[in-house]
Amino acid sequence: MRAPSLLVLCAATLAAAPLRAQAIDARQLSALVWRNVGPFRGGRISAASGVIGQPGVFYVGTPEGGVWKTTSAGATWYPIFDSIRTVSSIGALEVAQSDPNVIYVGTGDLNSYFDGRGDGMYKSSDAGRSWRRIGLEGTQQITSILVHPRDPNLVLVGALGGFFQTQSDARGVFRSTDGGANWVKTLYVDDKTGIGTLARAADAPDVILAATMFRSGAPGTGILFGQRTDTAQTRTRLYKSIDGGLTWHEVSGGGLPRLTGRISLAIAVGTNAQRSYLIGNFGLYRSDDGGTSWRQMAADDKRIANGQGGYNSGVSVDPKNPDVVYTFHVTAYKSTDGGNSFVAFKGGPPGGDDPQVMWIDPTDGKRILMGYDQGAIVSFDGGDSWSSWYNQSTEQVYHVAADNSFPYWIYATQQDAGAIATRSRGDLGTITPIDWKPVPAWEWGTILPDPLDPNIVFSSGLSISKISYPSGAWINVGPEQDPSLKLRASLNLPIVFSTWHGQRELLAGYQYLMATRDGGVTWTKLGPDLSETRAHPAPSDTSIRRCACIWSIAASTVRPGVIWIGAINGIVQVSRNHGVTWNDVTSPDIGVGVRVTPTWVEASRFDAGTAYTAFNFQYRGDVAPHLYRTRDYGNTWTKIVAGLPATSPGGASVRVVRADPKRSGLLFAGTGSGVYVSFDDGDHWQSLMLNLPTTIVDDIAFHDNDLIVGTYGRGIWVLDDIGPLRQLSTALASDPAHLFKPSEAFRVRRNVDYNTPLPKEEPQAPNPPPGAIIYYLLGSKPSAGIAIDVLDAKGNLVRHLTSAPSTPVREAGRAPMEQFWLAPPSALPVNIGLNRVAWDLRYDTPPAFAHSFEFNGNPGSTPMAPEGPLALPGVYTVRLTVDGNHYMQTIAVRADPRSHVTPAALAAQHALLMRLNSGLQATWDDFKPVAELRARVAKLAPDDTVSEVGKAAKKLVTTLDSIAGDSLTDARQVWEARPAAWSFVDLNGEFGIELTGQDNADHAPTQAALAVARSSCDGLRKLVGRWSQLVRVDLPAFNGALQRHGMTTLAAPAAGGQLCAP
Repeated sequence: MRAPSLLVLCAATLAAAPLRAQAIDARQLSALVWRNVGPFRGGRISAASGVIGQPGVFYVGTPEGGVWKTTSAGATWYPIFDSIRTVSSIGALEVAQSDPNVIYVGTGDLNSYFDGRGDGMYKSSDAGRSWRRIGLEGTQQITSILVHPRDPNLVLVGALGGFFQTQSDARGVFRSTDGGANWVKTLYVDDKTGIGTLARAADAPDVILAATMFRSGAPGTGILFGQRTDTAQTRTRLYKSIDGGLTWHEVSGGGLPRLTGRISLAIAVGTNAQRSYLIGNFGLYRSDDGGTSWRQMAADDKRIANGQGGYNSGVSVDPKNPDVVYTFHVTAYKSTDGGNSFVAFKGGPPGGDDPQVMWIDPTDGKRILMGYDQGAIVSFDGGDSWSSWYNQSTEQVYHVAADNSFPYWIYATQQDAGAIATRSRGDLGTITPIDWKPVPAWEWGTILPDPLDPNIVFSSGLSISKISYPSGAWINVGPEQDPSLKLRASLNLPIVFSTWHGQRELLAGYQYLMATRDGGVTWTKLGPDLSETRAHPAPSDTSIRRCACIWSIAASTVRPGVIWIGAINGIVQVSRNHGVTWNDVTSPDIGVGVRVTPTWVEASRFDAGTAYTAFNFQYRGDVAPHLYRTRDYGNTWTKIVAGLPATSPGGASVRVVRADPKRSGLLFAGTGSGVYVSFDDGDHWQSLMLNLPTTIVDDIAFHDNDLIVGTYGRGIWVLDDIGPLRQLSTALASDPAHLFKPSEAFRVRRNVDYNTPLPKEEPQAPNPPPGAIIYYLLGSKPSAGIAIDVLDAKGNLVRHLTSAPSTPVREAGRAPMEQFWLAPPSALPVNIGLNRVAWDLRYDTPPAFAHSFEFNGNPGSTPMAPEGPLALPGVYTVRLTVDGNHYMQTIAVRADPRSHVTPAALAAQHALLMRLNSGLQATWDDFKPVAELRARVAKLAPDDTVSEVGKAAKKLVTTLDSIAGDSLTDARQVWEARPAAWSFVDLNGEFGIELTGQDNADHAPTQAALAVARSSCDGLRKLVGRWSQLVRVDLPAFNGALQRHGMTTLAAPAAGGQLCAP
């Protein structure tokens, strides 16, 4: 489905406590981390290119997700343009055939209309590792790049220009002979017409075709209602150059139809540039004489033309056979007879994946890269098989929402892919495709889980649907099915939940506000047509009026019955009595009428009279932010944009504003270039981009302490635990240190799997940090190391964390697997500003002679076993120590909500785990004096096995060996049988095996588990007894032999040793 700019978003429905201060120091935000949760279901591709001679290497550009690269023929993709923070909309991309290290990128996507602005040309000389801008900053939308096949510095660029540009440097064909250092414009039509596409054949690089395209709209003319701003669609023309783009002449007549709208071109290799193809809304045409004459191909096949008014347009030719031609509609089609007949080539039912771009290897017609609305795919067999597009987090999200399950699900509507849901945390240590689920919902609409029943989800778009899980069955419950209501709505069709007289209801925005309290069985109008008022009457043009409808709804959670609506034409209204009466509170600064102004409205969570409105004026040519606040039910409005960028290539307009549900005055805004935060009710704004890549943020949602954003080009991102944002103040900047109160944490195991893990090449997103996230501020570098201690309710130490580097365990240096699997050694960060550390809710790691590599691994986060036991649910104290000063907070540890064991069962399990943990510590401590004595005895007669001392030493060492064990080789592994006689090393391994084996789930200990623990602890008791006997009996006898030979006796170590805890 074509991208829903507001050119098509209007459709008649058918019967089917604020901080009052300056901005926060950015260093106080620096440790916050955005986490991309995918899902890895690709989004629209706007540009594509491959590398000749490197079969696995391809590049794609995306409308608002930057440039991506694969070196594995599409098995994995990764972004390579994120270092550029000004722009992410890509319109064209080309790799130089003669030097694959040289890549040219043109910014500004044609199909993104007002959103896809660029800021010129970029170049990489190192295969995408670094980039620099090389001019043409004023073009806004670049559609084509041609690099000479034998000269990487000879470049042609086709620039379409933006809707509201009139400057001459915005449009035309530009040529560079020095790799982009200088540009010369060689083709220009007028200030409203740019270049839609360029084409050449690799074996005839001097022959070039160029198609022009009208792209203009006078601000204020209402182009988003589908009005023609100009009749000059006939400005589409065809030009040809035979000197490499230096000069051009127009190609017309000769059988060509009247050219209108968007067209695409291809010149066949091996024909001396005589065979050309041209496709548009009017069909496919072919020339066999260099463009002198043309004839229509497959004239009776309506599929062989542009799709969706030119949203899909493309024609490509096999470099080895000029009769093999591909065209784009909502599906791709292929002809093997020069365009006379076609068959579907690649597309899903009911016939639409929306192909966008195609690159065919000039040396191998079977090696193909295609870009669809669903992502990029690669074929090496001419299209018989393809790589997956379920491995790219480039989806274009319109709306996000979270349910109240645990772990919670995030729902999103996605461009041309309907909707999808992903869990916020996967049970297998990462979020993988098994943590996704399809959602039968419309791509553009709102999606809304029922807050009281996470198995019920409502969605909107062309209609309102009710989806029931776990089956996923759905039914249309929207009131638009009743033709007598004559409802009209945008495809955004807002839906929200509210409460009235203690009853929950679902509100839906048409031209009326509709309400249902029975899940859509019955609906009620709450008031009149809200898209028109006495002050703002309906326009006389019915084509405009049919699109006038509600764009957003905000129901007050402070005072039931207070409802705000924002209409697509800029009108804002509020009702204080559940829709009985409405007040038009539209700000006089807003021009209402034919100039479309999608209006976002958000209600305060703390004051019923406070609301926020955001107006998107970019459809008038105004990309600046327009954000307002009222504190008196809309009687007066204050503009609140200080700190928001006034302009950016992606647009600075505010798409969404959300008020934090837990801190008054804490606001978040999604704009055309990212996400921003205000701590003072909008008086000041600052960037919250952090590690979030540059992209459009279309929606924002909350789940408890997490902030969720839906981006139009990079999928869904979560800012885990925004507790610091809710606690920050400018006063903290002067404190030497500060410990934030941690949010409650849940006992969730890192990975419950036991089988071979997914390889890192499989699509997977990171889980949130396990356990609790602890944030602290440092005003300066501490003079000594810092520490964090976690104490239980009795003051006993549970966990000790320090800034001193930890020592990797011995086995990590010779792991039987690649190092990327292992969690790296960790230490507390000591950065000036905000720092973050995760406590995994476990006790300190017990000492062990041998560490095992866990089967349930995850790339970069697999710990070594054994680990300390999980802490019981309860309240713990976190103590930060900096330069001798202590900072204290409490943290609540909660049981996994999915765990149904009793507190008594958890306590019994914990007692067992702590006893096994004590066994690890005891065997470690008991080993030391035995090993020390063994070393001292062995030194006395290392080579003497004949004398009395030598024989006695050998005998004593043998006994000590049997008690201590070999710390390098003797630790028992899980697959080995329990030995007949224990050593301290053996028992240490045994306790580790039992601890690890009993800590995979919340459960009461079984009788067998208790029995084996008793047996092991009894073995420790007996072993300690053997050691005591040796100290009391064997060692004095040995000392007697030493005395008889005039040798110094050995001091006796303490008899006895550590045992298991009771």
